[in-house]
Amino acid sequence: MAVSLDNPFIIIFFAGTLFTFFMNHFLEFIDFKSRQKNGGHIPEVLKKYSLATDTFDEEKLRKIVAYEDDKYRFWVVKSPFTLCLSFLLVFSGFYPWLLGKIVSFTGIPSTFGSAFLCFFLFLLLGSVPEEIISIPFALFKEFVIEKKHGFSKMTPKLWIQDYFKEGLVTLVLSALLTVAAAFAFTFFRTTWAFILAALLVIFTFIMQIVYPKFIAPLFNKFSPLEDGELKDRISALLVKIGFISDGLFVMDASKRSGHSNAYFSGFGKHKRIVLYDTLINQLTVGELEAVLGHELGHFKLKHILKRLLISIPLEVLVLYFVYCVAQFAPLYTSFGFDFGVENIPYFQFVGLFVVSLIWGSVSEIFTPLGNIKSRRDEYAADRFSVETCENKENMINALIKLNSENLSELLPPKIYAFWNYSHPTLIERISSIEKVEVKNDQS
Repeated sequence: MAVSLDNPFIIIFFAGTLFTFFMNHFLEFIDFKSRQKNGGHIPEVLKKYSLATDTFDEEKLRKIVAYEDDKYRFWVVKSPFTLCLSFLLVFSGFYPWLLGKIVSFTGIPSTFGSAFLCFFLFLLLGSVPEEIISIPFALFKEFVIEKKHGFSKMTPKLWIQDYFKEGLVTLVLSALLTVAAAFAFTFFRTTWAFILAALLVIFTFIMQIVYPKFIAPLFNKFSPLEDGELKDRISALLVKIGFISDGLFVMDASKRSGHSNAYFSGFGKHKRIVLYDTLINQLTVGELEAVLGHELGHFKLKHILKRLLISIPLEVLVLYFVYCVAQFAPLYTSFGFDFGVENIPYFQFVGLFVVSLIWGSVSEIFTPLGNIKSRRDEYAADRFSVETCENKENMINALIKLNSENLSELLPPKIYAFWNYSHPTLIERISSIEKVEVKNDQS
């Protein structure tokens, strides 16, 4: 059965995909032109900081522009391939054809076993074309762009090992999620939205414990933070804010990349704090304390908990909406699926898949909404760090160094940052920190 071009579902997918493509090209072009004009200059806000004027010299500014320009040119080449592949897979009837072949092997997915096998094979084989296309682009980005600018420490052997490890982990996790989905679809045909939402929430919490202890170590080595001033300062900070940790660890990020970060994972007594070794090499003890204070600010200010309290009910509502839409025959016929109205109860996983395609085409429209909330949380976490560590200078210096080490843009266009940035720009963060009142500022 051919794709129905006059169906509202396919029209939304087509229009949303084109909007996303052209909107992103518009924003990236504006950013590129702005970089050509302003990339060689230090913003006025930074000129009063000697570290900034010393760090962002002419050579550093040139490197930032070159790195961002190379990423832009790479994306300009890659994005049409992604667009064409997306349209090709949908309008050629690839997905209905694939489902037909799978059903001829598994039969109508009316039982738990057949539902799992049909759903799993459909997702696995359906992802193969995109995976094949993505490999050469991933290799180019890693071994040409990231190598050229001094970030990538990856070897071909390590890249291949990571690729197959990631594939295996993804395969196992996908199988587990498919088991949950098949269970819900088979035994709760009219209430699967609520059952699946509950199973996904449980899975998310379990992964908070499983990932740092069993999955992350497959890729990196995590060593306990050595005794010394840094450990003492961090330990005192944890006691000060009441953060119970399962340990302080250093990750060998430099094995793969020169980029740096710090994070904590898990919940309850299973929370772990992780510092990249690259971060430790780039910052002073006081600056590291400030960065970690920022990350812990998200915990203390309950940003993660608040997101969960919003995302869990939203997940239930979204899945219930998908359930309602999945009962609607035109959803399937619009994308070329033709298994009969009487068989819709057995193929609701296809409805879930089709809705995900449609959502992926229009989700770009809602990106700024999530980023607005995220940036607000980042400002609050910066303020928490400064007030808790009682030092503005360390936080500002840390941000300047991290921006420099990661070759991040100093002054992106406002519309570009508004649409794409989940964090405020360096200038915005420093300006905000300067307004924070600290009682015993040790700067």
